[in-house]
Amino acid sequence: MSLFVLLGAIGTSATVAGAAATSTSDPKPTPASTPKRWDARIAPIAHEVENLRKLEFEHPVAVEFLGEAAFEKRVAVDKGKLSASDKRSAERSQSQLRAVGLIGPDVDLLEATSSLQQSGVLAYYEDATKKITVKGKNADDVTTRVTLAHELTHALQDQHFDLTALQRDAVKTHSTTVLRTVIEGDAVRIQNSYVDSLSKADRTSYAAALAQQGSDARTEQTDAGVPESLSVIYEAPYDLGPIMLDAVLADRQEAGINELFRDPPTSDSAYLTPSTLLDDTKLSTIATPKLRAGETRSGRADSFGAFALYQVLASRIDPATALAAADGWGGDAMITFTKGGTTCLRSNFVGRDRAKTAAIGAALSQWAAAMPAGSANVEDGTGIVLTACDPGAAGTEAPNRALAALVLAVTRDGLFLEVVKQGAPVRVAVCTSDTLVRDPVFSPILQAAVDDPSASPDADELDAIRERVPTVFRDCSAKRRA
Repeated sequence: MSLFVLLGAIGTSATVAGAAATSTSDPKPTPASTPKRWDARIAPIAHEVENLRKLEFEHPVAVEFLGEAAFEKRVAVDKGKLSASDKRSAERSQSQLRAVGLIGPDVDLLEATSSLQQSGVLAYYEDATKKITVKGKNADDVTTRVTLAHELTHALQDQHFDLTALQRDAVKTHSTTVLRTVIEGDAVRIQNSYVDSLSKADRTSYAAALAQQGSDARTEQTDAGVPESLSVIYEAPYDLGPIMLDAVLADRQEAGINELFRDPPTSDSAYLTPSTLLDDTKLSTIATPKLRAGETRSGRADSFGAFALYQVLASRIDPATALAAADGWGGDAMITFTKGGTTCLRSNFVGRDRAKTAAIGAALSQWAAAMPAGSANVEDGTGIVLTACDPGAAGTEAPNRALAALVLAVTRDGLFLEVVKQGAPVRVAVCTSDTLVRDPVFSPILQAAVDDPSASPDADELDAIRERVPTVFRDCSAKRRA
């Protein structure tokens, strides 16, 4: 979805989200000089990343350490350097986000994007310059070492798979968000494995620092007025990406991970519903919706996507209903247009079968009824056609918390992964994870995760879930045999 592309295409990023934004009005970045040997502080981390990723660096990577003020200035969005095209794109994306109810009328998208980058980023790798830039001067700090493992994974990806070329190709197929999720998911899983290799004292120190950084980032974003929906757009690749990559690893081993880079998925259903990646689900090619009288196209045709559909639906209807509908996504095509000075979008959705198409239509109709009067319309066509227009000052921020929806998807996908790791067929893993995450015994854990993402689940609640798992798994296995 183009409104997600603006936020997701800032660059290949670090730890929480974001990276240095390079405006099209800036001079073309110059690649950093390739060092002849590794910085002695970086070398041990780089060698461990090679071991964990099972790839070797072709050459050392330049690393620059910046003071906090200089770093935050580097990653901030400088409105003064944006081209006219950049500004039009930002305005269009802001109107699109308002049209689908993810932000209210008073949100400045560029300011929110800048706040997200400054509050959450500890380092970044830029494939244009081939350099890692780190916030702070202390390379020995455990948090910095873990962050470097993440960024060095990006450099390793670039040396073997050419991130610039991948991103260029992804633009053509409207798949920059899913590519970003593959890239970040791979880096997070290596980062996590690196943490596992540390001493117990370092792991404890890192866990405490990570929890504090997450809390500080959320506070900064709240104080800056960043909507939760935008924070979730940034966070999703880091939370859902590793699960997708680990599911592929369990099913197809390391070769499957590398294949994701050689032939990346083009649909974000790959990370929202990873079973579609493992069972090679076939998606439909949908014709771009036609403009109607008085409508003028704005920007290129695009795709709404399964994850955007989920986030939009969950903003105003029950997240479990939204997830079930988005899981059935089989393809869409979207166009943005203006009519009477108002920006609107129209997307044609189909499910992977008739029942799934009908479920998408029912969920969208329920969602549209909760939107400002007259701003959204759902009708039948070759699939389900959604038309949504920017309500302007009449718009309201989403009443449901986006974080709760993300936690639901992450928890469900995490359960799916664990069942796949046990060697269960994909259909059984899907049934088991979908059933468990909707079981009443799971509600307290989901709510606790929303209230405090860094908190450990209650032991009694975990025991209750463990008691349910064998029964659910047996029932799902029996359904498959029936």
